[in-house]
Amino acid sequence: MAYVNDFQIKRAVNLMEQDGVIAYPTEAVFGLGCLPFSIEAIQRILAIKKRPWHKGLILVASDIGQIEPFVDENFHDLLVCFDEVPFFEESRPSEPDQPVTWLLPKSELVLPLVCGEHPKIAIRLSKHPIVKALCDEAQSVIVSTSANRAGNPEMKRTEEVRNQMSNQLDMVVSGAVGGYDRPSKIIDAQTQTVLRA
Repeated sequence: MAYVNDFQIKRAVNLMEQDGVIAYPTEAVFGLGCLPFSIEAIQRILAIKKRPWHKGLILVASDIGQIEPFVDENFHDLLVCFDEVPFFEESRPSEPDQPVTWLLPKSELVLPLVCGEHPKIAIRLSKHPIVKALCDEAQSVIVSTSANRAGNPEMKRTEEVRNQMSNQLDMVVSGAVGGYDRPSKIIDAQTQTVLRA
C-alpha cells in the first residue's frame, strides 16, 4: 500500500490549481496529471508525451460524484444501474479489483483536448491511495495518462520519472505504484465491449 504524504498531496494540488503538471503513481504505472479545465496544462502534457490531441486522455476520480459532471446527464443511469464497486473496479467476478477504465457518453463540460475526437470520455475510479488523496484534496477528477513519451515504455518508479522528466514537470509525487503489471482495461460502458484487455 502506498504511503500518503499529506504535505506532498497539498503541494501537488496547489500546483495543479496554478495550471501545473504533476507525475504521480497509479495502479500500474506512473501517470502525468493536471486539472481537467486547465488547457495550458493539458497542452503541456500532450507536448511532453508527444501525443496527438485527437487520441484523448483519461480522467481518474475517487468517487462517482466527481465523475457525474463529465457524463452526459441522459446517461447518468449508467452510473447507478450497476453496483458501484463492481461496475467501476471489477471487470469480471473472477478478476476482483482489476482496474478498469470505462467509456461513457461525455457532457458538454469535457474539453476537446481531454476527449480528443471521441464522443465518449474515459473515466476510472481509482483505489490507489495517492490518486484518491489527490482527487479528494482537489475535489475534482484529474487528467491521467501514462508518464512516458509516445512509443517508450511506461515508468513504474519515482526515480525513473525524476531522471527522465523532472525538468518538464512542476512536481513528481513520490510513492509506489499498485500491484498491476499493465495499465487498466478499457471497456465501453454502454456496449460492454473491451477495447483494451
